Amino acid sequence: MTEAARSIDVLLSAYQPHALEQSRERALDYVRRLLNDPFLKQSDLYGSTVDFLAAMEQEGYCANCPGLGACKYRGLRWAVSGESLFGRQVLVAGIGNCSDREKHELQKKTEQLIKTSKIPDAMERCSFETFQTVGDPVIRTAKGLAMACVEDGSSLILGGGTGVGKTHLAIAMIQELTAKGKSAVFVPVVEILDEIRAGFDEGTAYKIQQAVKDADCVAIDDLGAQRKDKSWVDERLFSLIDARYRSGKQTIITTNACSMSQLKEMLGEHGTRIVSRLTEMAQPLFIKARDFRTRKNVQQKLPVGRNRNA
Repeated sequence: MTEAARSIDVLLSAYQPHALEQSRERALDYVRRLLNDPFLKQSDLYGSTVDFLAAMEQEGYCANCPGLGACKYRGLRWAVSGESLFGRQVLVAGIGNCSDREKHELQKKTEQLIKTSKIPDAMERCSFETFQTVGDPVIRTAKGLAMACVEDGSSLILGGGTGVGKTHLAIAMIQELTAKGKSAVFVPVVEILDEIRAGFDEGTAYKIQQAVKDADCVAIDDLGAQRKDKSWVDERLFSLIDARYRSGKQTIITTNACSMSQLKEMLGEHGTRIVSRLTEMAQPLFIKARDFRTRKNVQQKLPVGRNRNA
C-alpha cells in the first residue's frame, strides 16, 4: 500500500465514511468480476481500497493499450494477486511490469548480455540455423545434443579434431541462452588465462575469475591448448571448473582431444582432477569426422543432384 493511498483511506474513514464504504463495495465488485468468484468477502481484500480502484481504472486503459512508448503508466501496471498473510490467504493490489515492459526489459537485458558474452564479431553468425550437418550422422547427433542441452541446462563436452564444428555449436548454445535472458559467456581458454594473468598486475584478476564462476553458462573453448609454462595455469583452470562443478552451473567445453584420457594428458599437472570434475558434471561427445569445413566446401562444389542428403 502506498503512503498516499493510506492517507486517502484515513481521510475518507474520518470525514466521509459513506464514501469509503461505497469505494470498498466497488473494489470488491471489481475483484469478484476479475477473479470470477462471487463469494469473495471484504475481509479477503488486504490493503488500501484506493489501490484496488487504481487497478480497476487501469484495466480499462490497458484494454486499449497505446503501446509502451505512449503509455501514461510507462509500462507499470496494477495487478491483484494472492498472498499468505498471518496464516491465511488474502488478495492484495500491487504494481508490476506489464507484458510489453517485460519484453522491453528482456530485450535490453539480452542486448547487454550479448555485448558481454565475449563472442568474437566474426563468429556472431554462428547459430543452430547456420550450422550445416552436411548429411553426416555424427555431426547431426552433435547438433541435436547441443540443442537438447540448451533446453535442459545440461553441461556438455565437445571433443574432436579441428574443423568438425565444436566452436560453432558452443557459440550457438551461448547465443540461444542469451536470447533466453541467461548470462552466458564464451571464453577461449588461452585468452581468459591471459586476462587473468594480466589482471594480477592490474588488480582485476579476482573480478575476471568471479565473472566466469558466476555466469549462468560458460563455454570454455579449446581446453587443452593453454600454455603450461607456469603451474598457476593449471591451478586457475581447476579453480574455475571446480567452482562451476560445485555450483552446478551449466558449462560447455570444446577441446581438440579425442578422448577423456587424451584430454587428461593435455591438461598437465592437474589433468586428473580437472577431468574427474568434468566427467561428473558434463556429458562428453567426441566427434570423429573429417574436417567439417573441408567437407562442406567440397559438397558445395558437387553437381546438382549429388547433395540430396546434405
